[in-house]
Parts: sequence; C-alpha cells; structure tokens
Amino acid sequence: MTGSEPDAPADSGTDPRQPVLVIGGTGHVGAALCCFLLRRGHQVTAASRTGQPVFESPAINRIRLDVTDTADNGPLPPLTTAVICPWVEKSSKIDSHWMEHLLQRIATAGYRSVIYFSTMWVYGARPQGLLTESTPVSPASPYGISHLQNETLLRECAEDFDLDVAILRMANLVGADPFFRFRSKVAFAHELVTMAIEDGLIVLRSPPSTPRDLIPRMLLHHDLEPLLDRVAVEGRVDILNLGSGSTTTMLDLARQIADLAKRYAGEPVRVEYPEESVVQPMFHLDTARIRSLAGPCANSLSNELEFVLEDVVRLHPPVDQPSEP
Repeated sequence: MTGSEPDAPADSGTDPRQPVLVIGGTGHVGAALCCFLLRRGHQVTAASRTGQPVFESPAINRIRLDVTDTADNGPLPPLTTAVICPWVEKSSKIDSHWMEHLLQRIATAGYRSVIYFSTMWVYGARPQGLLTESTPVSPASPYGISHLQNETLLRECAEDFDLDVAILRMANLVGADPFFRFRSKVAFAHELVTMAIEDGLIVLRSPPSTPRDLIPRMLLHHDLEPLLDRVAVEGRVDILNLGSGSTTTMLDLARQIADLAKRYAGEPVRVEYPEESVVQPMFHLDTARIRSLAGPCANSLSNELEFVLEDVVRLHPPVDQPSEP
C-alpha cells in the first residue's frame, strides 16, 4: 500500500499507545492517518458513513457513523482519543448542531482527548501577511465558515464535557492517498499529477501567483505525535497552525509537478494558466507553536509528490505497460 512514510514497527515500549477513533477515517486526511497510527502502535478504529472502501490491513477496525444524523445516540467504542476529520458541506437539510451532538456522544463514551482538523482558510479567502493563531479570523467561503463554526462549538464544549481539545488549522495537504482510486473528488495535487501523466499538460484554474502553503503528510504526522502522546488536561483548548512554514505559488507547484512527470515519462509537460493583471498577495503561515512541541522535521514536498505520482501511475499505467490483472 502506498504511504507517505516508510513502514515503522509498532511501539516497543511496555505501555501500549492510546487507542484512537478516526472520524472520517476513509477521507483524504483520515485514511492515511489510520495507516500511520496503526504503524505507530495504536489500536485504530475508522468511522465513516459506509463500510467502503476497505483498508488493506484488517487490524484497522471499522464502524459506520454518519455525523450528520443527530438522532443517532448509539454508543461509540470506548476508546481514549477521537480525531475528527470533518465533513463540512453546507446544506439547509443538515442539522447545524451535529458537532455538538457528536461531542456529547464522545464525552459519554469516556473519551478524554479530541483532535480536530480545521483549516487555515478560517483566516480568509485571500489571507496575507503573517498568520499566527491570534490573527483575526474572517472566513469568506462556506468551507472556512463551517470550520470556524465547528471550532466555536469545540471551544464551548471542551469545559462542559471535560475534554482536552486541539484545533489544527491545517494548510493544503500533499501526499499519498490509500483510497485515491476510489475517489470521485481527489485532492488538487493528485489532480495536477494526473493531468501531467495523462495529457502532458497541466491547466491551472487559479491565477499563477495564487499562494499556497503545502504540508507534506510526513510532516503532518510528525506534528501530530506530541498531541497524541501528551497527558490530557480537562477543558484545555489549543489552536495550532499546521503547515510547511513556507509559501509557494500554484505556478511553482505546477512546474515542480511538470518536472517530476517529465523525469518519469521522458516527455515535456506544458503548463497553462489564466492571465492575471494583479499579482495575488502572499501570506506566511506561522507554525512556531507546533514546532515548539514537535521539533524540526524535513519538509519533504518533493518526496510526497513522488508518492502522489505512484498513486496516479497505479491507476493510470502508461499505454505501453499492461495493467495489473
């Protein structure tokens, strides 16, 4: 199975690592996270609305959970830590209090810690300048607004339910996806690599100067480790930026992917993009707080793009190579 870091043995210490429930465990963030947690020595349960797709490892437990069903009061597995990789689509048909209902179920089941994947886009659709955790939030898209609403509920419920909460405002994630072949909507790095391999052409919809902070999966998982291992404090709420610590542009990313595809296929890849009259303002996502907890880690974006290429090639082998039976 493709992964964003080499397999590591389970923890060899005398104390087993805390068992973890990953809500949204088959999503773009959650699926690779489940595999990482298993390799790290955790007991892992992946929760999703259906039983598909299926993990290669049978050691990853599965439960069905529709977080938007606020009438469901069934017990959750009695674990220790819940990682919420949320569903954030906005719809008038959906009860907007699903997060509060979910947190109540988590607390009732005896969980002590919650890690919530939010987004750096709570800082705005076009953030600029230095973005620290104290930068005023001003989301302008339904995606950012939904995450900020969930953040507010988490902060309110942490003390009420005696939970230790870490809210992670994450940059754009790049890395291998164990369920890439099953997705109808794929991450943008996978989309660009697919264009490069299949068409020899990358077409950008965003202006070329659009800034992006790209966090490799290896760095994301490295940054999660101290949050997974620390002693829970009832009512604590930490907000942490998670990113690479550097900003690039969509054009720079596309050119890096084009070079990668050329090395693989031996043919040049063109990059097309819309004209722009005004260059987009840049931002810098400050990750000093998480660095103080997790320590340094190599920013391996080029390695992560190699893993993305592996995903795409497995699904779309070159025409002169037979598909696997």
